[in-house]
Amino acid sequence: MSGNLPAEVTSFVGRGAEVAAARKLLASTRLLTLTGPGGVGKTRLSRRVGEVVGRAFPDGVWLVEVAHVNDGELVALSVAQALGLSDDTSVPLAGLTEFLADKTLLLILDNCEHLIDACAELVDRLIPATAEVRILATSREPLGVSGEQVMPVAPLPVPELDEGSDAPVDALSVDSEALRLLIERAAAANPDFQLTDANRGALVAICRRLDGIPLALELAALRLRMFTPDQVLARLDDAMRLLTTGLRTAPQRQQTLEAAIRWSYDLCTPEEQRLWEQLSVFAGGFDLEAAESVCLVDPPDALLDALTGLVEKSVLGHRHDSDGTGRYTMLEPLRQFALARLIAHGHERMVRIRHCDYYYRVARRGRTDYWGSQDVTWFRDVTREHANMRAALQFSLADPDLAYRGLEIATELRPFWEHYRFLLEGYRWLRDALVKDLRHTRDRARALAAASVIAAMLSDTAAATRYVEECVEIATELNAVEVLVEATLLSALLAFTDADPRRALDIAESAADQARTCAHHGAEMESLAFAYVCALVLEDERAGAIAERFLAETAEYGSHLLGGLGYWAVGTDQWRKGNQGKAIGDLRRAVEMFRLFDRCVWTASGFDGLAWVAAAEGDRVRAARLMGAASTVRHGSTQRLAHAMTEAVGDKVQSQVRAAMGDKDFRAAFDAGAALGLDDAVDYALGTESKPDAAPVKAVVADVLTRRERDVARLIAAGRSNKAIASELVISIRTAESHVDHILTKLGFTSRTQIVGWVVENLS
Repeated sequence: MSGNLPAEVTSFVGRGAEVAAARKLLASTRLLTLTGPGGVGKTRLSRRVGEVVGRAFPDGVWLVEVAHVNDGELVALSVAQALGLSDDTSVPLAGLTEFLADKTLLLILDNCEHLIDACAELVDRLIPATAEVRILATSREPLGVSGEQVMPVAPLPVPELDEGSDAPVDALSVDSEALRLLIERAAAANPDFQLTDANRGALVAICRRLDGIPLALELAALRLRMFTPDQVLARLDDAMRLLTTGLRTAPQRQQTLEAAIRWSYDLCTPEEQRLWEQLSVFAGGFDLEAAESVCLVDPPDALLDALTGLVEKSVLGHRHDSDGTGRYTMLEPLRQFALARLIAHGHERMVRIRHCDYYYRVARRGRTDYWGSQDVTWFRDVTREHANMRAALQFSLADPDLAYRGLEIATELRPFWEHYRFLLEGYRWLRDALVKDLRHTRDRARALAAASVIAAMLSDTAAATRYVEECVEIATELNAVEVLVEATLLSALLAFTDADPRRALDIAESAADQARTCAHHGAEMESLAFAYVCALVLEDERAGAIAERFLAETAEYGSHLLGGLGYWAVGTDQWRKGNQGKAIGDLRRAVEMFRLFDRCVWTASGFDGLAWVAAAEGDRVRAARLMGAASTVRHGSTQRLAHAMTEAVGDKVQSQVRAAMGDKDFRAAFDAGAALGLDDAVDYALGTESKPDAAPVKAVVADVLTRRERDVARLIAAGRSNKAIASELVISIRTAESHVDHILTKLGFTSRTQIVGWVVENLS
């Protein structure tokens, strides 16, 4: 199953009826919202439901953790990020709705309550604009959107008592899901723990005292590692009494959960308590280095022990990632509890300042890492810390005394915004920061340069011109030579947008020479990349020399991202000269480098180059497939200027291939390439896929249908009625009928019998 659902690390206990109910409701509604108090298990239930219904959604089940987002304007961007799209899905939502229009997927929006209006607005836009997208939301309150189906999530059933007696029924039976969860988690925390006649009464009382709230039960289970059930019950009652005094107006279940968390807090050492509070400023998790930089514990060498203690007490979760790094996470109710205490103690601002400073240092590494051998690591780290970067930007720009820090962070992240397709988000942060900090500084000049290049990429020429003019004014005033180099490159970009590619080429070459003089290596590489594309478009004789210089520069510093562009430049130059064998080797090397980056938009350019080579060699089917794969990678990208530059070449080649193949065959091959997942497309481009390059006609014909239509066709061949198809795929009968009609139309058939024969021939 595709998607991004995380693997379960603990057993899923109970909830069979709720899972079945949610599955049934999803078959008849486009929006299902699981509601209930914090800690009741909405998140875990939503993920379980996503796993169970996954087969019904060929385009995947995608989780968006809204709890990590603190700004309503970033909700749509977070959805786009989770789906692996560019940030062209902010307001207006054209890019996101266009991408989802023909998709059959389940979108899980988790923890919507703090941004309820933004989530409701997004859902209200997505549902009418799509046909087969379903949304499963979790929130403490309904979204209030038309057509919303609300499913309250209750606590787990607790054990019953004999009427008029405190004695439990069936001495050793585990007759409730709450009790089973408590026992399973207690056994996981303490392998020697077991249910006995002697302790069952206390365990039942704990379940009843905690109202069957899963998070509270999990916290209590951890205490059974060091206390007996009777001791846990006694101390829990003490915590309840303490809390009731201060929170009489809170809902009873909120008091219960708060009491369970408070008790866990009280059992922590003072160092663990202070660390827990400070860790609440992180968004989306953190690593050890971040914790050591942001959090202060007395004595300092006690931090590691305190961190370990919080993991052992399950306040923090910890995972080892495949790249050898480790990451800590905290459940949202635990984070909110700790943040409230941090604020109450008056320490929030100082901790958030340290948080901003740390993530500024991470962002600032890009000054050298972006164009050097550490680029893969830097882009990985920034991607992983995207939520923390947003939190740092939001906090700093809301504080007049810290606006300068927000300006710096937004500027340093310019390569991330540009190459990882977050142009609109980066543009927004830069514009906000430029308004908040008006001082004439090098940082402002650099921010203006960053805003100008992004505006140019977005084809906002007026804004780009305005920003670069102010940039030059300040940089000249401060004699900031390296910023003036960037401004020269910006002038080249603007010349190209003014339909003067020859002038753009001359300026870009000059910018590259100026950058080399002042050792601004990143600007030199970018200037050479831009100069080469101008030369390619113009078929200028300087193209080859520029490409070779560009590749040599990136090789000297071990760049992978810009190095990939260097190989692309040399490869396409070889294609232009008719050296197709050399071109294939260079272009495949480019794709191999681009695949090191999760969201790299330039992978599409690698596919384009290989498509041009295939066309030159007469392999038109392969060329069309690679063009289709490129279109999928590029879909929704905001890199309008970059794509406009290469389209001058690519459109000409595509027209030639289409004319040679005919519209029908070209479209079939193009769509087959567009349907490939990224990994499969990369394998195809590199020639490492298991299937031969020249796909049989049957496969091309089969790709005329979407994945969902192929699923429906297989079910028709299996003898299923439209009603049975709807039930199995968790769709409405009307939708099933629509799919059947589309299949008949696309294949030119008039009966289901013909579909059966087609499936046997093409899909068996």
